[in-house]
Amino acid sequence: MFIRNFAYFYLTDWSMASQSKIMLNRLVFTTLIAASLNAFGQFTAPVYEVGAGLALRHTEGFYIPRVSFAAHKIFKGVGLYTTYEQRKNVGFADDFNSDGNFQRYLVGPTFYLNPAFYAYGGISPFGPYGLGGDGGFGKVRKELGFAYVFKPFTLHAGYSNWVGVTTGVGYQFGGGSNDASFQGKSKPNRSRGSELERKPTKTRVDTVVVTKEVIREVVKEVPTEVIKEVVKESKEELAITLYFNLNSTTYTSATAIKAPSEIAALRAKYPNAEILVVGNTDESGSSTYNYNLGLARAQKVANYLMAKTGLDETKIVVRSDGKVRPQSDKKEDNRRVDVYIILDK
Repeated sequence: MFIRNFAYFYLTDWSMASQSKIMLNRLVFTTLIAASLNAFGQFTAPVYEVGAGLALRHTEGFYIPRVSFAAHKIFKGVGLYTTYEQRKNVGFADDFNSDGNFQRYLVGPTFYLNPAFYAYGGISPFGPYGLGGDGGFGKVRKELGFAYVFKPFTLHAGYSNWVGVTTGVGYQFGGGSNDASFQGKSKPNRSRGSELERKPTKTRVDTVVVTKEVIREVVKEVPTEVIKEVVKESKEELAITLYFNLNSTTYTSATAIKAPSEIAALRAKYPNAEILVVGNTDESGSSTYNYNLGLARAQKVANYLMAKTGLDETKIVVRSDGKVRPQSDKKEDNRRVDVYIILDK
């Protein structure tokens, strides 16, 4: 019923419906689109973006303010965006609901070319210069552009027929805004599950990429790369578990309070032991993304151990199990780092 009414008010003669009903239908339709994208986003964790800008010069000689909303990376690097433009006191064909304003809706896809750039393009589906309007497709409003991303902000530059150059700024937030890496065509090696539940006979080399990190008053440069050979015949004993916020390398408030004392107690009890740090995530999102997020969490703990407690880099191993080793049915229990003591045979 809603779709039929919506099509009626948008595609039939504007004089056949009151302005209040037209605006109400637009509001309801826009709300449903936003709600649908948000619901879908719970499974795909897209990057949302809100923005504002200008169409610099209409052929009639005036600029036009615009606002935009986008949901990026809904499927791999592809997303959707919509832009609404309005300028008061403009009375000609673009004023398709006769309220004295220039108005235009643009809808189209976005596509990430790499982590720093994405392209976007759209058309105007409604009005006399939209699809089905007077003048055919040649007069339909069209736009192409590129955006430069320096998270969480973006800079937009595009070109559209009828209004020339368009520009704007945006702000990104949401599920994938902390991506550990860009999801391109090539796929990094996936996590192969928990090594603790197996007894492999081969020797494995784990590479720990540890970044320089300043921890409160302690300023210490941690080596940029540590390569350690792990003999898997040894046994591991779980010592402590640290929990993290959703899609983040930040501790939960409860963990942040107790983490320093737990780590200090661990080092005091096992001053010479080798330590295995394993990052984990909940099941939301792709395996590749969660592998990288788990590794980032584990590296944070490893950095702290080396910088704060003086643990030698040759005595620490960092690994990510991503989302393959859930601890419970509660997602918050799976956003964790497990710290193990490596025991002798």
